[in-house]
Amino acid sequence: MQSISSYVLVLSQQSDDLDVLKSLLGRLCCAVSVASSEAQAVAQANREPPYLVILSGDRHRWSRGLVHHLRSMTRTCNTTIVALTDCHAPSWLPQEENPGFDGFLVKPISGDILSSLVQSAKVRRSCLVKS
Repeated sequence: MQSISSYVLVLSQQSDDLDVLKSLLGRLCCAVSVASSEAQAVAQANREPPYLVILSGDRHRWSRGLVHHLRSMTRTCNTTIVALTDCHAPSWLPQEENPGFDGFLVKPISGDILSSLVQSAKVRRSCLVKS
């Protein structure tokens, strides 16, 4: 089993997005756990909170309940939660309408941007551990 801060949780049913994310995260030497349903994501995060959650797919699938549940489960662990969206069909809403998200990861995904996101999420987690 991975340590509490050692993995990225990806909720995705779209194989193209998932393949790209897994490839890029693999190059960054990140352990990745993939959930294909909200129930699997919640169960995995409940067992062991990740330092980063990436929700991939149509934003209409991201229920407020899921985001709220993940946020409340991981609040004490300082988990970063982002949603993957397409630059040609952005699906972000104003922050006040998405209070559980820390931000949005925009496709096409750049390795440098993903690396910065992963590093930021790790630092955010480690700051909590040290305090």
